[in-house]
Amino acid sequence: MPSSPCRVTRIRGSKLFSLALTYILVSGCARAPSATASRWGVSARDPSGPSSEPPTRRPDGVVLEPPPAMPSVVERADTRGVIALREPLGGDALREVVLAVADAWQRESVEQLMALLTNDAGPLEARSRGRATLAETWRQRMHAHEYRRLAGMTLVRVERIERYRWEDLSTPDSPPRPPEMHTDELYVRVPLEVTRIAGERLFGQELLLLLRREEGKYKIAAYGESDGM
Repeated sequence: MPSSPCRVTRIRGSKLFSLALTYILVSGCARAPSATASRWGVSARDPSGPSSEPPTRRPDGVVLEPPPAMPSVVERADTRGVIALREPLGGDALREVVLAVADAWQRESVEQLMALLTNDAGPLEARSRGRATLAETWRQRMHAHEYRRLAGMTLVRVERIERYRWEDLSTPDSPPRPPEMHTDELYVRVPLEVTRIAGERLFGQELLLLLRREEGKYKIAAYGESDGM
């Protein structure tokens, strides 16, 4: 039995009503702000709104203590508190300055000798007289004698070099301490292999040097010669 026209119309009208209701609900949800957007007070379509990730932590600043001040570096010191000791120079540095002195005499070079001195250097017996006194004495000696005749000769033997620290000169068997020696200086005695040529005296029997460390090497703080061994 065929359906009546009225029944068909009612069925189609119900489907149209359902489609219209679905469209209204979907459109309303698209326009309504989300719960999260409402909570933060921004629009759901606002690109600047909060992301789903938690906010980055920003911990409080920490006060850093400055590094402790280091004491001055010295050659030696009493064992009290914090000290900073400079690494001692080896025998090579000592031999280098002694051989440089011998070479300067063989070249008759006052300038080379002066380059080996500290700024406050002077004669061993009177350091306060200064560098100028040493320079003038050396020029007079080189003018009076031909030290170039020593070229090629062995003036010193490094194995015979004697070295003494301040504390080494406090025993009865040690050499006398130079009166103006400083505690950070090294006292060096250098026996000379050649002191005369053709009967002409050029040196004493030994060189006497006070050495002080400067710029990573030894320099001469006082210069002298002696006939005593």
